[in-house]
Amino acid sequence: MESLYKSIGKGDESGICLMDRIEEGTDREEALLNRMVLKELISSLGEKEREIIVRRYFYNQTQSTIAADLNISQVQVSRLEKKILKQMREKL
Repeated sequence: MESLYKSIGKGDESGICLMDRIEEGTDREEALLNRMVLKELISSLGEKEREIIVRRYFYNQTQSTIAADLNISQVQVSRLEKKILKQMREKL
């Protein structure tokens, strides 16, 4: 384990430390890539599956609310949600 402020290179004259070598912007690039993958995964779902995932994770609706709107039980929504998420993970 090293300190991020440890000088690197030949001698300490350079003034460059490990922290200076960490790439910036990777978080934004990774977030963009994640959004692109997520968009593709969601678009591959059926209409009902997409509605459940979007309402649960983008609109923060409860399983009970979704179940009432879709005329199914909360347990069915829970099972469908688990099944859909598993399918999405397998496609990665």
